[in-house]
Amino acid sequence: MLRGLVAKINHIWSTHDTGVNSKNCGHVPFSDLEEAKSQLKELGLKVSDTKAKFDAEELSGGCYSLVKTSDYLVDYARGMLHAHPYREVPGYWREYYSDAGILKALALVLLSKQPTPPKDASGTSTEEDKDDEAQIQPLKLAVIACDNVLIMAGASGQGRQAFVFELIDYLENQIRDLDNTRPLESPTLKRQKIEAVKGVKLGEEPPIDQGPRIRCAIPRVHLPTMDAFQSHVNTLDAEGGATPIIITGAIDHWPAMERWADLETICRTAGPDRLVPIEVGSQYTDETWTQKMVTFREFVDRFILGTHESPSKGSGDGEVKGGVGYLAQHDLFAQIPRLRRDIDISDYCMIDTRVQEGYQPPDDVLLNAWFGPRGTVSPMHTDPYHNLLAQVVGRKYIRLYSPQESPKLYCYGSDSNGDEQRGQETSEESAGMTTANMLSNTSQVDVENPDLGRHPLFAEATYVETVLEPGELLYIPFQWWHYVRSLSTSFSVSSWF
Repeated sequence: MLRGLVAKINHIWSTHDTGVNSKNCGHVPFSDLEEAKSQLKELGLKVSDTKAKFDAEELSGGCYSLVKTSDYLVDYARGMLHAHPYREVPGYWREYYSDAGILKALALVLLSKQPTPPKDASGTSTEEDKDDEAQIQPLKLAVIACDNVLIMAGASGQGRQAFVFELIDYLENQIRDLDNTRPLESPTLKRQKIEAVKGVKLGEEPPIDQGPRIRCAIPRVHLPTMDAFQSHVNTLDAEGGATPIIITGAIDHWPAMERWADLETICRTAGPDRLVPIEVGSQYTDETWTQKMVTFREFVDRFILGTHESPSKGSGDGEVKGGVGYLAQHDLFAQIPRLRRDIDISDYCMIDTRVQEGYQPPDDVLLNAWFGPRGTVSPMHTDPYHNLLAQVVGRKYIRLYSPQESPKLYCYGSDSNGDEQRGQETSEESAGMTTANMLSNTSQVDVENPDLGRHPLFAEATYVETVLEPGELLYIPFQWWHYVRSLSTSFSVSSWF
C-alpha cells in the first residue's frame, strides 16, 4: 500500500502541468523541492522492498534526512503564503506548499516503518527498545502535515486533494491497527481517555443561562414551500426587503441531529488526531483574541470537556492558554468528508435570489462549521451572502438588526454619531483605520451590555431576536446584522447562498 502511494504521487507530479517551476519559485527552492521528490521515490522503493538487503542505519538516516528537508520546504512555503494577502497568494505557492506537505507526510510514514528493536521473551520492550508510541507518533504527525496541506493551501494542484484524502485514510487505519495491537503499558490512562468522552451528551449541561427574555420574536414557519420561501427572500417593500424567519422541520432527517449530540461519536467521526483551526478568546474584536491550530482531541479536552494535555509536537504554537475556544467559520466538511455525510445542503439554498447592490451569489453553497462551548460570542456583524444557520446541537441566543439600522450600530470606522470617519490621520490613526477597514462589517457595540455614552443611537435601534433550538434553521437575509451567543455547548452549520 505504501509503495503504491509513493508511486501514485510520483505519477501525479510527473504527468500534471504545474506552476511550480524555477521561473515562478526561484532556482534554489525549485531545485530543493525536486531533489526531495527524487529522494522520496528512492527511499519508497527501498522501504517497500522486503527482499533486498539495505543498511538499516543508512536507510533510517535517509528517512530522517528527508523529514528534515521537507520540514524546511514546508516552512519556506508557509513564509511565501504569509507574504501575500490570503486571496492574492499565487497559485504556484499554494501548490508548492501542498507538495512540500505531502513530502513531509510520506517521509514521516517511511520513518515509522523503520524496524523497531526486538522485544524480550515476555513480549514487553526492554528499556533500550523503541516503544510503540514512537512508531505511532510519526504517523500522527503525518496526519497533521496532511491537514496543514488542506487548511493552509487547499491541497492545491491537480490530483493533490484526492491523494491527501487517500493518504489520511491510510494513516488513520495504520494508527488504529497499531493502537489496537500495542501492549497496554498504561491501561488506566488509556481507559481514562476513552471514558472521558463516553456517554457525554452535548448541549445537555445544566442550564446556567436561559438567555434574555425574548421581546421581539422571530416568526417560526414549518416547512414553507420552495415558492413561498423564494418569494419571502426576494421581497421588496417599504422596509427594504426580506426579514429573518425560523424554519422548523427542515433538518430533522439529518444523521447529525442524533450523531453529533454524542461526543464519542463526533470525536470518532472527525478523528481525534485531525488538525483544526480554532479561535481563542471571548470574541474576535478583543485585543487578546488569537487563532491556533490544535488537534480535534486537544480542542475537545480543553474547551469542551475542560481537561487538557499539552498539544502534540508540530500541532501549533504550543500550549493554548486561557480564553474560550471556538472552532468557528471553518469548512470542516471539505477537510473531513466523513462529517459531510451527516448533513445535507437544504433545498432552500437553491432558490433564485434577486439582484441586490453588493450581492454576488457564490458559485456553490458555502458551508462552515461552528463548534464550541457555552459562552462563545460572534460580535454583531454582516455577511456577504444570504445565510441559513442550522442549529444541530445546543442553543444560541441571536439578535438581528436590519440594514436600515446601520447608522445606529457604529460599525468600525464610524464615529460616535454613527458617521463614517474621514480626513487626514496620523500614522497611528492610519494603522487604526486599517483595522477598522478590516472590521467594517462589524459593530463596535457590546450588544448585551452597550455603552450608551459612547453609542447613544444604539438605544433607538430596533431588532428581532430568538433562542435558536436544536433542529431549527434560521434564515438571515443578506446584509442583516446579527449577534450570536452560545447558551450551551453548540454545533451549528451555516450555509451561505
